[in-house]
Amino acid sequence: MASCIIFAAGAQALAQNMYPAQGNCGYDVTAADPGHFSYQQPCGYPTGEDFAQCCKPDRCGPRWSFNAEAVALQRTSTRNQSLFLSPTAPTDVLNAKDFRFPLAFGPKLSATRHGIFGSCFDVEVAYFQFDGFEANRALTDPALMVIDINSAFAVSDPTARYASQLYSGEINVRWQWLDWLTLMSGFRMIELNEQYDARGRNQIYTVAQDVNSYNHLYGYQLGAEGEVLDFGCLQIKAICKAGAYGNFARQNNQTVISGMASFSDSAINERVSFLGEVGVAAVYAITNRLAFRASYQAMWIEGVGLAPEQIDTTNFLTGATKVNLDGGVFYHGGGLGLEYRF
Repeated sequence: MASCIIFAAGAQALAQNMYPAQGNCGYDVTAADPGHFSYQQPCGYPTGEDFAQCCKPDRCGPRWSFNAEAVALQRTSTRNQSLFLSPTAPTDVLNAKDFRFPLAFGPKLSATRHGIFGSCFDVEVAYFQFDGFEANRALTDPALMVIDINSAFAVSDPTARYASQLYSGEINVRWQWLDWLTLMSGFRMIELNEQYDARGRNQIYTVAQDVNSYNHLYGYQLGAEGEVLDFGCLQIKAICKAGAYGNFARQNNQTVISGMASFSDSAINERVSFLGEVGVAAVYAITNRLAFRASYQAMWIEGVGLAPEQIDTTNFLTGATKVNLDGGVFYHGGGLGLEYRF
């Protein structure tokens, strides 16, 4: 019960970029005006002022906060792109939008240094990665494998694999603007890499196709975090972020027809891409330093190159190959973890 009371006080202090002290308050924090604080000399306790007064939430706080979560994300499929055609009719046997990705699991970590530019400013570093987006399809009937904008080869026993990886790293400066609202701005890097592989054979040859796309996004983002509800030792917070990113992308398409020919082409391109993220987190006190976290997040990236969509921009005949950067992808999912402050 005592830990809930202490942690509840910490939730109120969070809205002022401060937390309750743990043990002997190491610093005396004096309010110059609402929402602006500066660290002063060590507290006078036990020879000076009363310990309870010294360690009020608006007076002292931790220097560091760490979050670690295990997150499960769901990824949407790509848009319309023919991969295998019917040999007898102009219809798709397999389209890129037919792939359904299972949940992917990955770590989400963050560290925050409080009071680095004065007590109302924090610096946060965060990272997450997901390597497990992969879907496989196997067809029973013969089909035409599409290898570029011009060509398709008849194969039997066709198979296809679509895999994707997502990495994110960011550093933000956080500023306490209102009692319940923190603003943030910073630099973020996103890596979105994808692979599409297709295989097929007939009595004369086998066909192996490998298409890869790489997106390197670097840019600036703005965001906000607000305390929505406070139930004592349980707090509910909401967060949103949005940013514009320069996307330095490339793609390569290689197709090998055994005993006959080998085709390979690649391209690079750049464009401005968009990333938006929203989320909600519930934080429940376990002790006065340790809390349990449960979160949900949704993220949308627009203006990226997805592997299957590069097939129709590849032209093995003329070499006029481009990178299709009109793709978009949406992620959403939840996480469980711990938060530690000291």
